[in-house]
Amino acid sequence: MHNERCVLMKLNLNPKIVCIADPNFGNRSYPYAYGCVPGVLERVCTSVLYLNPETATDESFRGAIQKFKPDLLFGFIQNRQQLAKIADFLKEYHPVPAINWSLEDPNGVIGPEDNYNMIEASASFDMWFSIDNKMIPFWRTKSAFMPPGFDDRVYYDAGLERYCDVSYVGHLGPKKVTEMYWPYMKELARFGKKAMLAIDRPMGLPLLPRPIERFIRSKKRRRFFQSLPIWRCQWENPKNEEEKAVIINRSKIHFGLNRVRGDWEDDLKAMLPDYPLDKHGLFYQLKGRLFQAVGAGAMALNEYCPELEDLFEIGKEIVTFEYGNMEEVKDKLAWYISHNAERQKIAQAGYDRGRKSHTFKKRIKQIFHIIRNRL
Repeated sequence: MHNERCVLMKLNLNPKIVCIADPNFGNRSYPYAYGCVPGVLERVCTSVLYLNPETATDESFRGAIQKFKPDLLFGFIQNRQQLAKIADFLKEYHPVPAINWSLEDPNGVIGPEDNYNMIEASASFDMWFSIDNKMIPFWRTKSAFMPPGFDDRVYYDAGLERYCDVSYVGHLGPKKVTEMYWPYMKELARFGKKAMLAIDRPMGLPLLPRPIERFIRSKKRRRFFQSLPIWRCQWENPKNEEEKAVIINRSKIHFGLNRVRGDWEDDLKAMLPDYPLDKHGLFYQLKGRLFQAVGAGAMALNEYCPELEDLFEIGKEIVTFEYGNMEEVKDKLAWYISHNAERQKIAQAGYDRGRKSHTFKKRIKQIFHIIRNRL
């Protein structure tokens, strides 16, 4: 059972870590997303043992901890079912502090397709780190805000020619998400071949009935569709972080969105009626792509959210726009594309700030600092 004394322990300066992380990030749609974080632990700690929550059993969980004798269990688990499994293990065997860093909230907290939720699982951990500052009061353990970051070994200014005026990397997703993002995609598409839209469908076609949308978004057909010389914009789909970094390195401006929607919304509202939606009545998520953008040296033009005020100097390190204000988006894209010196100055300031404050290595150190002061 959980040893209450473990929460009073001070973390060593060079702790031994059992990292509990799914190599596939617990999400088949993003097999490479944030996959670098477990490796970053090795740059901070000399002794790291990996445990896959997908394949772990109660016996292998206990055995790994008893043999390795870690100072900390560092969870990097995003899949709700995997979290529930590890939470159950911790209820029965919890000899050292256990934390989890969640990078999929609020939209990953609960889902209509299963009976698992992150909030219940959080009670088994000694501390919970979340990219959603508004979720902090709802976790059932000590919690702290911890935004995403980027891997500085992958995201850096590679000195490539930035021949794209603007780029965007992401999925349009289900109907309600597509409808929310579509006005922005149409605006970016106005830049034609100077725009790189790494999304799940080509631009140049209007939105179509869902059966046809599913057909043209099929991964099986994507290589064929991308080979057709008829699309309005450049269209690629990066297979890994290195390819994503190249896209951003080829871009003058990288465009970012924060608002999120999905079938989970009503369930989360019912579970957390006091959760503060934004002034548009929407959820939003602080996206890792913003940090990757500054990490690769592009100027970030990102949808505004209040948390950005504490992470960047807006207007000097990144540029923001208000959700739904398409005129502001249009004006800022046009102005910064045509004013090279001002854009490059902001991109350089963002690059410097990113490497100083927002790498994953920095995030791990921040997490350890909080643990030492609050556990």
